[in-house]
Amino acid sequence: MARILVVDDEPDVVALVRTILEAEGHRVQTSTHGKGALGAMLIDPPDLLILDLMMPELDGFQMLKLLRMDDRTASVPVLILSARSQTQDQIGGLQARASAYICKPFSPKDLVREVRNLLGEADGRPDA
Repeated sequence: MARILVVDDEPDVVALVRTILEAEGHRVQTSTHGKGALGAMLIDPPDLLILDLMMPELDGFQMLKLLRMDDRTASVPVLILSARSQTQDQIGGLQARASAYICKPFSPKDLVREVRNLLGEADGRPDA
């Protein structure tokens, strides 16, 4: 069971991701903005961060850059979950050292598979 932080300013997306991941047995924390999430991560980093790119105040690219510059959070796996589906956005996310990138709308099966992969849980369990 991993502790996962989901940062997205869309409440419906946050609720859906939380439901999917809690069904997998994970503890899920959420935030609707990057500034609050960044502060929380620097105090107590999660096992995995799921991050939207388009947020007010501090967007996902800015947050990712700050996380990667801090020793406490530099190695936390980051899954970008974004409506920005252009190839250049995906490349930009990976160049910013995101661990993986999934475009919205997304399949719950794809989300679960990627989360398992990033957490090192590829243990042969069937996908959701």
